[in-house]
Amino acid sequence: MALSNVAFLTFVVALTLSVLQADAVAAAQPLRHSSHRKASKTWCVAKPSVEEAALRGNLEFACSESDCAAIQGTGGCTRPDSLLSRASVAMNAHYQARGRNSWNCFFNGTGLITITDPSFGTCKYA
Repeated sequence: MALSNVAFLTFVVALTLSVLQADAVAAAQPLRHSSHRKASKTWCVAKPSVEEAALRGNLEFACSESDCAAIQGTGGCTRPDSLLSRASVAMNAHYQARGRNSWNCFFNGTGLITITDPSFGTCKYA
């Protein structure tokens, strides 16, 4: 189980770095009129450095406001069984259900919006 947590943490760190790189590239690009830009899909995940207490709070809040079936029972996101993974799925469900606004992924500064699909294995992020 520790190996799957390390693998997931490595994935999230790589994801974070790709988002930071994408932000830097986007900042260097000239702005275009919004009608010429294709709306890109975004997801919300927990920052890898977040403490367990905050992750538990995020999980509880997100599941009280959104559908968390994916991380329960036979849902496709029950593995790896880590708090970081479950919180990320729940936070994304909340973010997607609320319209993908940046403030819906804030979670007291513990959420991270990414343009890279965090889906893995049988776990498909909405």
